[in-house]
Order: sequence, then C-alpha cells, then structure tokens
Amino acid sequence: MAYQCPRCGQNVSRASSTQAALAGGLVGSLLYGAFGSFECRQCGSISEEEFPPEVRRKMMFGSIGMMAVAVTLLAIVVVVLIALNSTP
Repeated sequence: MAYQCPRCGQNVSRASSTQAALAGGLVGSLLYGAFGSFECRQCGSISEEEFPPEVRRKMMFGSIGMMAVAVTLLAIVVVVLIALNSTP
C-alpha cells in the first residue's frame, strides 16, 4: 500500500536494507520493513509523526501484518526442517 508524503504529496515507501535481506532472507527483509522508516524520493526519510492519525493507524496494521507473515514463514521453515530431519 502506498502512502502519500505529508510534505510533497509523492508516494512514500518503506525503507529497505540489502544487509537485512542478506542476513535474514525474506524474514529479515520483512522485519526490517515492518520496523523501518518511511522514505520519499524527494524529501528523504519521514517520521511517522508527520503523517495524519488515520494513516499512522494503517501503517501500524501494515507493520503488524508484515511481522505476522515473517513469523509464519519462519515457523513454516522450522516445521519443514524438523520434518525433513525426522524422516529416516
């Protein structure tokens, strides 16, 4: 979901990190995105406090959703690894 920059009106994206993706794969990338800042191409990094309350609420639910997906993926990987390890 794209949010609009409160300064210039352009689309804002979640910050991303190649290091987090390399270190933790998809789970690391999702967690970094959930806890990371928001960036506008023109204005740079934007704090959540600059957004209206209804947008911050949507951002919070988006972050919770990203964390839930990351935890679910991690649990699936653990279950698959346990299943593969326990087969003779």
